[in-house]
Amino acid sequence: MKKLRYIAYAVLVIFGMQACTKSFLELEPKTGLVEDNFYKTESDAFLALVGVYDALTVQNWQFIPLMSDIFSDDAFTGGADAKDMSQWHEIELSQMTDANNSAADLWNRCYSAIYRANLYMEKEGGITWTNPENRKRFLAEAKFIRGYIYFDLARHYGWVPIITSVLPSIDDYRKATQNTPAEVYTQAAKDILAALPDLPATIPASEIGRITKYAAKALISRIYLYHTGIKAAIPELGLTGAWTDGTTTIDKAYVQAALDDIITTGGYSLVPNYADLFDWYHQNSSESILEFQYSEKAKSSDWGGWGINGNFSVIFYGMRNPAGYGGVWDAGWSFATITWSLINEYEAGDPRKDATVFNADAEAGSYLKAFENSGFFNKKFMPRNAFQATAGSREHNYPINFIDIRLADVLLMASEVYVTDNPSKAKDYLNQVRTRALGAGAAKSAVTLDDIYHERRVELAGEGSRKWDLLRRGMDYAKTKIDASFNVPSNIPNKQDFAGRAFDPQTYGMFPIPGVEIRNCNTGVLKQYVPKYK
Repeated sequence: MKKLRYIAYAVLVIFGMQACTKSFLELEPKTGLVEDNFYKTESDAFLALVGVYDALTVQNWQFIPLMSDIFSDDAFTGGADAKDMSQWHEIELSQMTDANNSAADLWNRCYSAIYRANLYMEKEGGITWTNPENRKRFLAEAKFIRGYIYFDLARHYGWVPIITSVLPSIDDYRKATQNTPAEVYTQAAKDILAALPDLPATIPASEIGRITKYAAKALISRIYLYHTGIKAAIPELGLTGAWTDGTTTIDKAYVQAALDDIITTGGYSLVPNYADLFDWYHQNSSESILEFQYSEKAKSSDWGGWGINGNFSVIFYGMRNPAGYGGVWDAGWSFATITWSLINEYEAGDPRKDATVFNADAEAGSYLKAFENSGFFNKKFMPRNAFQATAGSREHNYPINFIDIRLADVLLMASEVYVTDNPSKAKDYLNQVRTRALGAGAAKSAVTLDDIYHERRVELAGEGSRKWDLLRRGMDYAKTKIDASFNVPSNIPNKQDFAGRAFDPQTYGMFPIPGVEIRNCNTGVLKQYVPKYK
């Protein structure tokens, strides 16, 4: 799939879409292909499916893992100054408004993905299929992606329209009903559970990056844990019952079985050396369950975002104007600088710290110390000179993947769902992750929920999970941890950069629905329900 990502931009019919606006339906063909002469063959179906995948992984200024880390106590916004990527500073300041650009970009990305998936589902019946198993699999992949996107909408906006077909007219989009969070979670469950039977358990090397049965089970488990935590943390969301598609109840027993299945029969294994997970030369490892594929092959130069097929987030993580670091590090934009709170979370001798954190001030080099500089950068994704693009813009073509779900995360989720029911099993699962990093001598003799959250933080640092872990433990818990991360060392020269930043529980940790979408829909169709944004 990685070799084919760039085909979507070069060959596919790309539909520009913003919910409830004219562009929702406007066709923007990148080649001579148009709908009338597309969706005929199985090859057409595959290219259309690549386009659905593309919408899952696109980074048009709204990369969720990066924004999530900025929201949490793991990373500061950073950048050149307090106005650089102001939409991210607004996240950190709890001052987002309906004019926030990242809120709009994320909304558009989600509904573009839904539109592509819906269009695929509408058209796939007219394809001349030579392999019926491909038809079932392709449809399952499109459903999985749509379900994943509805989870993104549920956790970021809560109350959003559910659209499961290509609507006949622009006006139909303008009056699309705004559903409740419970209904959005139900739709996500419907899509992912419907996809599960027709997804393969394994894939050949030529299909790396495509979705498997185990990726679906892992995503179900992730959503279950978040749904369970957030319904208690924010009763106003109305998530009063169990998470279900209306037929199957996804409860603790269901998730325990799903996680056990991934661990025991999925064929995954922990990479022996933690740092190797983030070695740019060795991707799609034995630990990877769902990995977003990025490539330099498109030679992208699209600042609008949709033509980017490399990992655009990389440029945000790097130091500004680095010099004297042995030629390893490419220049970046100094966002998502790592907090002292995260630094202090690591135990002495934990090698995950050195694999995750680049201590720029301790190295024999220099760099421009910009806004909210802590001296610490996300080493996992910092731009590297060895991977500079030979064509297109360097910012858009870094060929490093993003591992969305890996075995260590699954083991820690399993530890959490067993911590009260089967403490011995919970301990075993956590210790597999912990001793991979720290050695057998560091094994825990007993495991608490706090132990699991500590292990999740240091194991998955810089990968976007911390925000969601904080929120599902409650608004007060999240506020205490996030606010404490701005209590920076007294001797740093830029202490003023971190003043006045705190978490407002009235945001629910969510984004406002973009004002342009509210205005372009019929009166009263879209409303703000999150208290901060009313």
